Amino acid sequence: MHFALSLAVFAAVSLLASFAHADVWIPEDEYVGYFDSQGVYTVVGAVKNTESHPVVPTVIITLNNGQQFKQQLPTVFPNKDIPFKIPIPQITGDVVLGKPGVIFEKDANALPSNVEVIYDGSLKRHSDGHLSGKIINKGNTTEYGLKVYATIHGQENIFLDVGKNLENIEKIEPGQIIDFTMYPESSIASRIKYYSCFAIGDETVITLATTRNGEKFDFRYDSTAAFTAIGFDDSGTNLYIDGINSFKVPTFVNFEFPMTSEKEKFSVTVNGKPVQSTQSIDEEGNWHVAFGMNGASQDKIIIGGFENSGNESPIQNTDSLDGYSLLYAIPIAAVIGAGVYFYVRKKPRLAD
Repeated sequence: MHFALSLAVFAAVSLLASFAHADVWIPEDEYVGYFDSQGVYTVVGAVKNTESHPVVPTVIITLNNGQQFKQQLPTVFPNKDIPFKIPIPQITGDVVLGKPGVIFEKDANALPSNVEVIYDGSLKRHSDGHLSGKIINKGNTTEYGLKVYATIHGQENIFLDVGKNLENIEKIEPGQIIDFTMYPESSIASRIKYYSCFAIGDETVITLATTRNGEKFDFRYDSTAAFTAIGFDDSGTNLYIDGINSFKVPTFVNFEFPMTSEKEKFSVTVNGKPVQSTQSIDEEGNWHVAFGMNGASQDKIIIGGFENSGNESPIQNTDSLDGYSLLYAIPIAAVIGAGVYFYVRKKPRLAD
């Protein structure tokens, strides 16, 4: 299969023809919004960097004549692209997607990855539209927490979507080869002609916010699934989240929470049943709670074990708790087990 060679040519022509005067930009012909098969509004695109140094870009999405959403992306190196796919579950009804925007800051300490996609017969687009391939670490050092990104195109180079590998690539040693798979949104799978603009980066994390004990509580997640923060219960110890996995294959999610206490022990229930999860602390002192998700699922999730700071604050929107049982709020002992995907860019240490 020789589509891998031709796709790079198509991508280069498209990007060079767009806004050649800009230093860091999002080509308008590679910027699309759509409702996926599970009804989640999703914005996809690619940021191109023609600066002489690495940058950390932040995408600015404008919807419905003024409503803005911002998302920081992984570092993009000079003359490289970083594709992005940002779900916005709170958007419903008619949507007007405004022109793309991007701001950026210099990343003076970033080093380019020596991990590359292998362009040979192992890079295959399958009959259902998904892609499988291999990456290799050509450097001399171990690399951690990598993602493989690609733009997805249809007939006549039309930009359709962005793909991100499903696997948890916690680390890759020098010379090591690792398999990856990438699944498209099912509604566009039959229209795919090729994948393009392969990029190796770290995680694209999505920021969520709610209120806990009367104060704003920001947290983040990394996943191919989409999540909405419903809120904390009155005790401030149980966080309610809605999750949607639009893909038919299982995936994982890694939530990142600010630490209240090193004594916090988290548990996870999904649709009322306890599930295995992995709890860890990253180098910046944030908690990470990771667990697997079934394919094509819509889930009611409760993460318990947050330490109560002493104040009480009601859940942001009690109407959103329809379908949640009070039983869900009963703390369940944290399960730390093998076989659970867990993903953090920095080397974590497992919680005691």
